[in-house]
Amino acid sequence: MRFAGFLLLFGLLVCRAWGDPFPQYDFNIQETSYTRLCQTKNILTVNGQFPGPTLYVQKGDTILVNVHNQADYNITIHWHGLVQPRNPWSDGPAYITQCPIQPGASFTYRLIFSEEEGTIWWHAHIDWDRATVHGAIIIHPQNNANFPFPTPQEEIPIILGEWWKGNVSQVIADALRTGGAPNISDAYTINGQPGDLYPCSQPNTFIANVEYSKTYLLRVINAALNNELFFAIANHPITVVAKDASYLKPFSTDFIMIAPGQTIDVLLDANNTNGGRYYMAAHNYASAEGVPNDTTTTTAILQYNFGNPNLTPAFPSATLPNSTDNAAATEFVSRLRSLGTAEHPVSVPQVNDQRWRITVAVNLLPCDPGRTCLGPNFDRFAASLNNLSFVLPSTDVLDAYYKNISRVYGTGFPAEPPLNYNFTGENLPGFLLFPRRATEVRLVEYNTSVEIVFQGTTLLAAENHPLHLHGFSFYVVGRGFGNFDEEKDPLSYNLVDPPYENTVGVPRSGWVALRFWARNPGVWFMHCHLDQHTSWGMETVLIIQETSYTRLCETKKILTVNGQFPGPTIYAEKGDTLIVRVYNKGDYNITLHWHGLAQPRNPWSDGPEYITQCPIQPGAKFTYRLLFSEEEGTIWWHAHSDWDRATVHGALIVYPKKGTTFPFPKPHKEIPIILGEWWKANVSQVVADALQNGSDPQISDAFTINGQPGDLYPCSKPSTFIANVEQNKTYLLRLINAAINNELFFSIANHSLTVVGKDASYTKPYSTNLILISPGQTIDVLLHTNASFPGRHYIAAKSYSSAIGVKFDLTTTTAILQYVNSSNQAEPLLPSLPEYNDTAAATAFETSLRSLASKEHPVSVPQAVDQRMIITVAVNLLTCEPGKTCGGPNGDRLSSSLNNISFVTPTTDVLDAYYKNISGVYGTGFPADPPATYNYTGENLPGVLLFPRRATEVRVVEYNTSLEIVYQGTNLLAGENHPLHLHGFSFYVVGRGFGNFDEEKDPLSYNLVDPPYENTVGVPKNGWAAVRFRATNPGVWFMHCHLDRHASWGMETVLIVKDGDASEAKLLPPPPDMPPC
Repeated sequence: MRFAGFLLLFGLLVCRAWGDPFPQYDFNIQETSYTRLCQTKNILTVNGQFPGPTLYVQKGDTILVNVHNQADYNITIHWHGLVQPRNPWSDGPAYITQCPIQPGASFTYRLIFSEEEGTIWWHAHIDWDRATVHGAIIIHPQNNANFPFPTPQEEIPIILGEWWKGNVSQVIADALRTGGAPNISDAYTINGQPGDLYPCSQPNTFIANVEYSKTYLLRVINAALNNELFFAIANHPITVVAKDASYLKPFSTDFIMIAPGQTIDVLLDANNTNGGRYYMAAHNYASAEGVPNDTTTTTAILQYNFGNPNLTPAFPSATLPNSTDNAAATEFVSRLRSLGTAEHPVSVPQVNDQRWRITVAVNLLPCDPGRTCLGPNFDRFAASLNNLSFVLPSTDVLDAYYKNISRVYGTGFPAEPPLNYNFTGENLPGFLLFPRRATEVRLVEYNTSVEIVFQGTTLLAAENHPLHLHGFSFYVVGRGFGNFDEEKDPLSYNLVDPPYENTVGVPRSGWVALRFWARNPGVWFMHCHLDQHTSWGMETVLIIQETSYTRLCETKKILTVNGQFPGPTIYAEKGDTLIVRVYNKGDYNITLHWHGLAQPRNPWSDGPEYITQCPIQPGAKFTYRLLFSEEEGTIWWHAHSDWDRATVHGALIVYPKKGTTFPFPKPHKEIPIILGEWWKANVSQVVADALQNGSDPQISDAFTINGQPGDLYPCSKPSTFIANVEQNKTYLLRLINAAINNELFFSIANHSLTVVGKDASYTKPYSTNLILISPGQTIDVLLHTNASFPGRHYIAAKSYSSAIGVKFDLTTTTAILQYVNSSNQAEPLLPSLPEYNDTAAATAFETSLRSLASKEHPVSVPQAVDQRMIITVAVNLLTCEPGKTCGGPNGDRLSSSLNNISFVTPTTDVLDAYYKNISGVYGTGFPADPPATYNYTGENLPGVLLFPRRATEVRVVEYNTSLEIVYQGTNLLAGENHPLHLHGFSFYVVGRGFGNFDEEKDPLSYNLVDPPYENTVGVPKNGWAAVRFRATNPGVWFMHCHLDRHASWGMETVLIVKDGDASEAKLLPPPPDMPPC
């Protein structure tokens, strides 16, 4: 058994359309009247609620939130603690990753949950609107898995906040205008209510009703704008179990200290035998001296279901620390440790590629001439990171980065303080108080291991600073007081079980060190979560750059395996079993398919997304077990989710068993030739745009040979693939068509080729100057290097496009066959390739292929069949949705079908549903014949035939059935060739022809002696192809067109082959690590 490891490296920012079938929520931003502290005012709310609605999801979910701004202010929403892999477009900070949603406008946020499990939250991210626009997000374990602690009786969100009697927007506007400190809040709140200790508040105090002897999970969120808070419950210790959606080693405490932006999950045992009522209370932790702050206390009530409900609740006076108790705050934070179990492991970078030291300071700026400012010494308050006070741009940074718009930001944010001094000393020189104002960001290479040391300062006011980094969680590996010592302090780092957070408190006059992997490409905001400091400039931006590939004069990010494009070649011998471990180190879902591998009884490792498995999620892994059986020759592997296979693919070479040889003279050398397509645009966006508006996808910008476009394209000549050969030798070229949407003609100038294999099955040798190869197919050819004039000769490929009126890529890709030790360095000549629409040349090649049919490589063609299926293959239309504009013909949506059913991919994989007998995932009504008989290849067909039924229908086949499938092309919208691929099987192509299949006459001309044995068959334009095989591979097997645009439109279905009677005829059990949906 052999092992291979695949590391998936992802590069592209997510730019997908929102037409996906994900749960949707509506957030209506509106002004609503609320009364607190004896006064009524209008506040900004979501759906009229304060706090706003709670979102409930499971780990790994994706949801859509439609935000409709019905208020009079600009708005954005941030999903605090959500990594949003590769999707900063939905992160939310105004002018960082988006421009605001203006009054009357709407925007749909796509929330991609990945590693998070526990409590995070959402809030407005513009001005100070988050004071009232915020709510909880509760992320339960995936697929109803268990918590790493006993299941609680109930979950209770506890949102701590602040309340101003005045207009909050005016509070910050006045402060920024005058340069002074903003007015402090008038109250703290618990779930929107100030509580009993404030005037006019007692009737509405929040009450948490509990039952004796039950355990409750309190999900505590600090949504306050400018205050860290101590929180305690009278006469009740609590057990901390999580922070920032990451589990911790449980520890018991009488109180917690929670900074703005942070979430802490605690277990409360309602075990007080007296029952009754007890105050929950929170007040500020004020680390700074001489800084005005709200000294009030907010309360809620823990009320048992027995005891006197009229008694005044007990107050946690003995357990709620004093507001200036630095020791209590430090002691609490120092107890946090990641859970670090097998189910919830840690992955702390043990070494770092970069260490940054970032000073965190409150500063001053000179007052503008002619104005009076209210800051110290009549200057203006400011704040900075590394002496840069951030200036918010008027164009969002993400848009500028993505579109390469200049002068929006600079890339000069330093990795070190610009000046070294005694950061935490006393009586520092006054000139240090004044930072530089700029919009500077920090660029980071993808996959960099980063350590950031935030260094507190005493420049104007030493205090704690909760620093939040969007797009990441990080390990808090160390903290301390005084100035960070680069030699000594790392020696005490916790690299075993540090807490995993997204918002970290930098201690007053101290430092904190954190580590993370920069594996989330995009633009990510970093700022203090005390909003007054953010407003003054204590913020910057990290731009995580992506792994780049340059083609056609442009550089872009692509999805790769192990950083290689094309991906690594896998070598096996006939009959081997290989183990391939796929580690998804990228930022969105993936699956891999082993194209042409029968995988006997093992569809669990076949790979098509939502057919035989759920995708491998970011940060997860899955082990594919590759069972080789009859295959010998060339097959290949590729991604099988969306169009990711455009760059995620590679060769899989299967050698003869030990002791056997090729059925032709052993070649001098083997050369894989992978034909592909390249888009300048984001390939994911190409298909997303097409599916969103119902149009034909944008055509590719180039074809490629082994990842390179070749000499005929701009900026490509230096990287053209060169195959170095010696004269008078024989080379085995292993051709693979990995193109997404194009059949290809292939030839080599001044050389003939001998075809010896197709789809990992040997053929009778056939000499030709030309190859036609469809997407998904492989062809093995022998090349004899016997040119009459050695030198340089072009290898070339271009499209064969049989459809009339369908756009296609007209370009030609080239590589160079170069004779070594030849003095002839003349420019290579192109081979004579057929015209793009030369169906006669294509047909001549296809009909010349025959199985080898030797004693060592026999054929076993079913001479009779138990069942014949006739399946029409059609490009169709679907009616455009009401209120939308679609880009297909007649304003409809392009579609496709098999037997007039356009397949709908489910959200639970078919194999799991079949194995576990889960109903409602698929139907078994895929028909064995077209639902309507008509002149399939005729002209001017009735328009009613254009519109298929959409469904998830499969075909169930009894084990050992001898099956014939006749694929019948149609002329409904555009007659063209269709390469049909069946997973889990190869089949004999016993016949093909043009026009409508005649069940009486056409079988008489079948080749039942030596038909080619294939896994992907080309159905000719306005014609038919007949295949035969015996259904002896139990399982769930995908069948689809290998033109990916057709598959995306629905030209696919599933064959379910039932178990046979013998044990070796039954489906294998699933492996234990199948990815969850």
